[in-house]
Amino acid sequence: MTSHRLHIAEMKSLICISGVCLFQSFVVRAAQEELIRGIQRLNSDVIELRNEVESSISRRCDSIEGCYKTSFDECRSEYTSRQQCPSLGLLGYAVPGCGSGTNCNGLSDSTITTVRLPANLATGANGNPTNAEVVEAVCYSRSVEKWMVQKYNEDKQWWTSLNVSSPRMYFGSSTGVFRVFPATHSRECGTYDPRVRPWYQASVPSTISNSVKARNVVIVMDTSRSMNRTLNEKTNATKLSFMKEAVTSTVNALSEMSFISVIRFGESPEVVGRPSADPLLWEKAASVNKERIISGIDSIEVNGRSDVVEALSLTFDLIQNSLNRINGQDTQACKLENIAILFFSDGDFNSGNTNEEIVGAFSSYIGRLENMGDYHVTTFLYSIGNTDPNQVMKQISCAVDGYWTPVSSTSTPGKVTSGYQVFFSTPMGTSAFYNYTSWSKPYKFTSSDTLGYTVSALVYNRDVEPPRFMGAVGMDISAEAAKNLYGGTMEETEKAMDEIISNIKEMKFNASCEQQRINLTYCEIQSVRQLAGGDEAVCFPLNLNVTDQNATENLFVDELSPVVIAGSGAINDLHLLNCSNAFIPQCPGHDEYPDEIWENVNFQDKSFIERVCCEVGKNTVTDRCPELEQQEKAISNAAIFGLVFTSLAVVELLGCYFCFYYKKGGVFRSK
Repeated sequence: MTSHRLHIAEMKSLICISGVCLFQSFVVRAAQEELIRGIQRLNSDVIELRNEVESSISRRCDSIEGCYKTSFDECRSEYTSRQQCPSLGLLGYAVPGCGSGTNCNGLSDSTITTVRLPANLATGANGNPTNAEVVEAVCYSRSVEKWMVQKYNEDKQWWTSLNVSSPRMYFGSSTGVFRVFPATHSRECGTYDPRVRPWYQASVPSTISNSVKARNVVIVMDTSRSMNRTLNEKTNATKLSFMKEAVTSTVNALSEMSFISVIRFGESPEVVGRPSADPLLWEKAASVNKERIISGIDSIEVNGRSDVVEALSLTFDLIQNSLNRINGQDTQACKLENIAILFFSDGDFNSGNTNEEIVGAFSSYIGRLENMGDYHVTTFLYSIGNTDPNQVMKQISCAVDGYWTPVSSTSTPGKVTSGYQVFFSTPMGTSAFYNYTSWSKPYKFTSSDTLGYTVSALVYNRDVEPPRFMGAVGMDISAEAAKNLYGGTMEETEKAMDEIISNIKEMKFNASCEQQRINLTYCEIQSVRQLAGGDEAVCFPLNLNVTDQNATENLFVDELSPVVIAGSGAINDLHLLNCSNAFIPQCPGHDEYPDEIWENVNFQDKSFIERVCCEVGKNTVTDRCPELEQQEKAISNAAIFGLVFTSLAVVELLGCYFCFYYKKGGVFRSK
């Protein structure tokens, strides 16, 4: 009988446990569906935003008219009378420095956008930009503001139904312009550059899917004595310090799926951040490896003369060894390898070799590598402090279908490698990846100091061939909001996010080798060259009659000397060769763009607190926030004290009751 009862009890326990498991499984699936709905909504919305920005780019010249004093600056401009001071629940976060979000928070304007510019772009009066491309990006992106406001109002109820704040929307241009909605003020002025933010860098993934291998990057740095000369008198930057900053920025931007190696050369070449006894191979761009390499870059000092021939020998030995290692592993069906060589120098070589011999050696090494397999080696050359278009670095670029960038005292380290970034973003501009989106890992938002995710899509000018990379758009969701949708812990939510996003990506973008192959035509190569280094970077074969503009092979025949090959061709000459569709034309009156684009500069000299902190429910700045926060804190402390006091009183009363009970009729009566 006892055994039977135990068996029934065990059965009941098992059924109960199974029921709980089934219920939990159902809850998890339901929670995941909520998260999937949010992710899918953001994926489709960010593509809509991308379309709006691309449409505005096609009308970029028309946007200049009416651009005068129409945009709001992140720090200098006072927003409209329709701005509000939302609560923590409505805004989704408490603005740091203003309050808890209950009594005080920061002003936000959901009827306009605001613009952030890095300080090095805001060089005009009152922080206005002076560069024509930057002014264009501010002007054409302004026309997207109407769509953002309308989208926010249409979707607000949908997000509210999920108990999630409406996502922010933004565009970061390849020139450094950042336009964001809703409009919020920045705590630090002139420091935000979208191009170095995690969401922007995640938008150009090294690997789109598991079917294609990642990017392999080898950086070569000239650290001979001539690199210690001053590049910029105003900032005291040397050629070496500029190069270090540019190389560090490039290494930081690499995905962990990429591979990296940095080589320095002066009197003799060596691999940076690696013991000399290590195998001569590139390594995965994992965070720990990147940190070690960057530490090695920071400690570099100049030494000796520049033996470029020895440097090339070590560079190409490393690449060949790495490719041989890949061939030996034979782990992937797709054999395509995209290899980038970034070569930084002032071109002041003293190895005893002629320019023709150096060009010939470079060409020979690349030919040898590309004959090893399905490998494409692309060379990017940066002449630091040397803008002569007839120099050897330019000659190399023309001989190997490479890209040359002259670096002057006005160049910026973060932008100098834009040609390299554009080249590798080319496949993403094709129809195969038209609706591709990318999700960042959780990172800290600048506006709230809280963690969150951004979904992004690349933006192109599709009026030229190949489509020209112009930047990226993004929409975000806080990590806390994602956790609330999922209903689990933060760790469980992050795991679920990774799984959902990975499934979407593999379903829609399992790219083939051919879809990711970068196979530019003659005109397309010239287009990227012009983008990387201006008109002087274009290679125009003066003695060659080009008839097939769609040819992908090297059109610069061996019979022509490198000096003739490197002859700088004017863009007008390229138009005669039917390359006009490869270049973005200048807008009429480009030299008379507006020099004042901010709607007002009423907050020019005000601090963040003076511009932003407000009383919840109001629409103006207040100086009462510290007082209100202190009151709230005092009330909160009093409430806590009252709760503790009440709890103690209840415990004491219960104690007295039981004491009385036992004394009167319990323990004593039994004696």
